[in-house]
Amino acid sequence: MLITNLRYISYSVGRYNNGRCPGINCQLVSNDTGIGYHVFFNADLDRQRSTKNHKKGSPLPKGHFTPKPNSGFIQMWRSTSLPLPRSLTSFHDCMGKLKSIEFMAETSKGNRLNAGTLRPMYSPDNTLITSRQLPDKNLINFPDKDNHQTLITPEPQKILGACPNNYVISKQVSVNTSNPITPIDETKRVQMQTNEEWLTDYEEQSAKECDEFF
Repeated sequence: MLITNLRYISYSVGRYNNGRCPGINCQLVSNDTGIGYHVFFNADLDRQRSTKNHKKGSPLPKGHFTPKPNSGFIQMWRSTSLPLPRSLTSFHDCMGKLKSIEFMAETSKGNRLNAGTLRPMYSPDNTLITSRQLPDKNLINFPDKDNHQTLITPEPQKILGACPNNYVISKQVSVNTSNPITPIDETKRVQMQTNEEWLTDYEEQSAKECDEFF
C-alpha cells in the first residue's frame, strides 16, 4: 500500500538478527493519519579503517553510522537532492535535513516501509511525483512487437561461503523470444562482478534477511 505525506521524525542505529544486520532505522509519521512508520537501511556501525586513537573494527560512537557508497540509504538520499556530506561517516550530522521533505513509500509488512520505495513526494522543481515513478523491480519491458524481452527471476541459488549468513545471489536471466540467449553461468557472473555490483547485490539480500526482525 502506498503511504503519502510522510514526515521524517528521527533515527536510531542497532545490530539486528543476532548482530548480523547492523543498520539504521528511520521513524516517520503520516501527516494525514498520524500513524507512525519505520524503514530499515543497512549500514556499518564499526570503523572501516584505523585512526590515531581507534582501531579498525571498533564500534563507532553512539548514533554514528557509515552507509555503503551504493547502498539503499545513499540512493534515497540522492533522490532528495540534498547535498551529500563530505564524508560517508558524517551523515549523523545531516539527518535533521530530512525533516524538510515530505516522503512517500510502499509498506512491506505492518508499519514497516519498503526501503527501496522511500522517495520524496515532490521533485526539486516542486513537481508532484506519482506512484508510477517509484522504483519497480518487477518491470517487464516490451521494446517492440517483434522483440519482446521479459525479466525472469528463478529460484535463488545459495553460494556457501560468500558471507557468514550464506549470502544468496538471485539469478536474473534475460529471455529474448525472437533470439534466445544462453544464460551466463552464475559462478562466472559473480567472478565478473565489479565491487559496486557485488555490494549492491549484498545490500539487497541483507535487507531481505532483516525484514522479519522489524
